Amino acid sequence: MSTMSLIKGHNTVFQCIGDAYIKRDIQRFYYGYQLCIRAKTNIKKLHKYLINRYNFNRQQCLQMLKEARRSK
Repeated sequence: MSTMSLIKGHNTVFQCIGDAYIKRDIQRFYYGYQLCIRAKTNIKKLHKYLINRYNFNRQQCLQMLKEARRSK
């Protein structure tokens, strides 16, 4: 998956991660999350954005990341 296909239709990677979180698209969520980590994004800001916009739950995030790592 290329970066352009990841964010196509979204203004930011944060929006893409939020969309993947809502749809429970584990691979896209993991890939977007890893992009933010590699770019040294402040993860607290990402989580704050997701909490405000997408009813984000850190425990669900952890489960999705674990599942993505297992399926690699």
